[in-house]
Amino acid sequence: MLVGRPGKVLYHDAFGHARIVPDKVKMAKDCIFDLASVTKPVATATAFGVCVDEKLLRFDMPIRQALPELSGSGIEPISVTQLATHTSGFDNTKYHDRAQGDALLELMLGVTPKWTPGSRYYYSCQNMILLGRMVENASGQRLDEFCRSRIFQPLGMRDTSFGPLPPSSRVVPSGASEIGQIEDAQARIAGRPVGNAGLFSTAADLARFCEMLLGEGRLGEIRVLSPESHRLMTRNLLAPPLPARGFGWELDVNSLHRPTRLSKTAYGHSGHTGQSIWIDPERQVYVIVLTNRNHPQFVGGERKDEQYRARARIGDAALASLGY
Repeated sequence: MLVGRPGKVLYHDAFGHARIVPDKVKMAKDCIFDLASVTKPVATATAFGVCVDEKLLRFDMPIRQALPELSGSGIEPISVTQLATHTSGFDNTKYHDRAQGDALLELMLGVTPKWTPGSRYYYSCQNMILLGRMVENASGQRLDEFCRSRIFQPLGMRDTSFGPLPPSSRVVPSGASEIGQIEDAQARIAGRPVGNAGLFSTAADLARFCEMLLGEGRLGEIRVLSPESHRLMTRNLLAPPLPARGFGWELDVNSLHRPTRLSKTAYGHSGHTGQSIWIDPERQVYVIVLTNRNHPQFVGGERKDEQYRARARIGDAALASLGY
């Protein structure tokens, strides 16, 4: 649990256990978590924004132009922003039971929209996997290499990288997979870093990332994103009745894991493994809640909404104690 504002960590502590089987290990402030879908904004969307600033890509370009190897039908009207806002028309088909490695990625390149692009919101990991592939094509680097050199190293995020990681007492188990293995099945068997999941990090590293965002793309003397790209990525890009979404970010005030004490300008994202981060530009504060939701077993079904709301309540309790 970490709450901060520009230039200052206001609260940072750890509670409970990092794991309870086969033995109990206490949670520590420097534990490393599988971020699951928090990978989408922290790595993939940010990397795309960096590519825009370097004139390699554009936010409004058609996906066929950014990824010529796409072979599905009906994709011509789809823009990269529709991928990033989950309004592409693609469903959330999982391919990990059909192929692995490069063959899995090739299957995704043949994806065809199920709905008219722009007509509805439907959260799909495929959207961000394709965005990650665009970053690789445009930059000539693997997604992990690009993120490390343009985002993580400049920001001093020393414990942030794509998995799998070597087993370590600092790495929090994420459920079905072994310690250090990626929980998300598609990201795990892709054989290389992909854009939907697989990033590991700590609360302290994510705090530096959040400070960069509160600085409109800049942390101290280090600029990761231009002010223009930062503003476009973190504002609502969808009209009602669609939910508020930025470029890779969630802005919906009704989100279950969103602390209610944040302003309407706050943006954030959740992760399947039990993670939430929120950044509030109006109140100049950020909230990071990292948990081991899926250890020792997956928590879903009827309890899914409950654990999302629990993260929001944890964030609200910390904000209230700090006067927010």
